[in-house]
Amino acid sequence: MLALLNDFASYQSYLSSVVRFSSWCSNNFLHLNVSKTKEMCIDFRRNRTVISPIVINGEPVEQVDSFKYLGVILDEKL
Repeated sequence: MLALLNDFASYQSYLSSVVRFSSWCSNNFLHLNVSKTKEMCIDFRRNRTVISPIVINGEPVEQVDSFKYLGVILDEKL
């Protein structure tokens, strides 16, 4: 999950989207493998806020500074 957060309202919207997605997966008999799920928050502000990791099915999602996807390395500075 890649989150571009610039205020509290967008953070709340992000959390709401994660909860809805998790519920949708459960309702459609899909299993989310939280151990393979990563979260990377991109924040360009000078004073970055510390964001607690999201929790899916009682398990916290690992927060990372960079991630390799299809051979492309994405980092928090883009």
